[in-house]
Amino acid sequence: MLAKSYKSDIVRPVVYWSFHDYVEGDHNPIEDWRISDLSDPGRFGFNALLKNTAKTENHLQWSGFKHLKGEPKKHHIWQLDFFADGKQYRVLGVFRPGRQAVLLVGCYHKGKVYTPPNALETACKRAKALHENRGGTRGRTINFSI
Repeated sequence: MLAKSYKSDIVRPVVYWSFHDYVEGDHNPIEDWRISDLSDPGRFGFNALLKNTAKTENHLQWSGFKHLKGEPKKHHIWQLDFFADGKQYRVLGVFRPGRQAVLLVGCYHKGKVYTPPNALETACKRAKALHENRGGTRGRTINFSI
């Protein structure tokens, strides 16, 4: 008797959303932030946030999701929150057609202070560049196995 292969029985998650990084030519500021500014626990938290968010059909039910106010609101910018290393991290983004979420800026947030301090202005500039077809995106791979 042959051994049965269970590879076809692996359950893969239903993914409703795809995530993309804002890029400027070959420069990917989201990936730079992930590598340079996040510790290992921070990178794990970031991946977990995207992994869980991608599997949640209604974006209003995303953990840590909120629309921003002021100038960012004019550009339809939202934020996702995650916590790692005792810090409150934020990822600022916009939606595109086809259930695409584009990540514009990664930052740290404490009280009313963002680090980097120009995070909101940068997100607005990048959202405007996307709207005017001057900015690009690159698909982000999410590791669902960790």
